[in-house]
Amino acid sequence: EVNEAYEILSDPQRKFDYDRLLKGDDQPTTEPAPANHRDPRYRPKPPGFVVNRSSKKKELINLMQGYLPHALVSSRIALGCVFILVLDFVLPVSRKTEKLVGDYGVYNRYGQTGTELQAADGSTYKLGKKTSGILRPNDTVVICQSPLLAVPKRVETQSGDARNRIPVSIYGNFIFFPALWLITSTLGSFYKKGIEFRFNLGVINLLLGIFNLIMLLIS
Repeated sequence: EVNEAYEILSDPQRKFDYDRLLKGDDQPTTEPAPANHRDPRYRPKPPGFVVNRSSKKKELINLMQGYLPHALVSSRIALGCVFILVLDFVLPVSRKTEKLVGDYGVYNRYGQTGTELQAADGSTYKLGKKTSGILRPNDTVVICQSPLLAVPKRVETQSGDARNRIPVSIYGNFIFFPALWLITSTLGSFYKKGIEFRFNLGVINLLLGIFNLIMLLIS
């Protein structure tokens, strides 16, 4: 009997079955640790065990739902700002006459890329190569700018024989940012499905608004 008891105690599977019989359990709730496992506390996962990852996603969705009204406000404010930009872009330009006091080349690591003009009021306008050599200090030019936000669009000579658009502007080479803002703000304001999608649109509209504001300030 002593030898039999020793054999049962030395075999994890037989010991587990013996303990289960003493408890009167027909079905084991846990499995014994394998004899060759390094950690004696290890218990293999029961068949069909699945890690529940949906709870974290539900918590994130609930958090987004709580901030969704703020995201919708962000999208609607963005849509109003884009409407002002579109109106400012399509309306006829206003013209003002300026006298040039300086003409400086614009350089980068690839060499000369354009001309920087300085007006008498202290404003500077970065133009392309097309204007190089045409406009000189003491020349009088016409600055064409948007009517609402006064964003410079192009520079012309008084005779109109030379025109050059201003590329470093929100209405120049960076016009695709207001266009993208128009799309995201429209979707964020009128699309009614998907909490996660509408929340992300609100965040994107906020970031695009900050970037477009920076572009307006440097235009």
